[in-house]
Amino acid sequence: MENSLSTPAAEDEQPKFTTRVVADVLAKKTKKNPFLKNVGMQDAQTRSSVRTELEAERRTSSELRSIVQTQCGQIDELSRKFKESKEARIRDREEMNRKQAEMNAKLERLLSQSLPG
Repeated sequence: MENSLSTPAAEDEQPKFTTRVVADVLAKKTKKNPFLKNVGMQDAQTRSSVRTELEAERRTSSELRSIVQTQCGQIDELSRKFKESKEARIRDREEMNRKQAEMNAKLERLLSQSLPG
């Protein structure tokens, strides 16, 4: 700490305050740092709490990735079903048009036979 305090600040730096030097040293040397919390310099978080937060973020990220993959699979399945349904409607429409044309042709023959000519 004394070395940090006695070292002059560079021209572009602000002078070092005693609380800042103490806070820096304590942050490096201790796991729990009530001084930093008491002087309002920094929330004292333990390494284990940071590790726990990181693990929670990883789990959340993994869960979200899994959900996205599931949703993508469902979207792919729905897209496939939609395409199949659309193709079936096109086939049905073509079949109906063909049957209508056949029916019209039969009706024309019947009408032409029954009319005196």
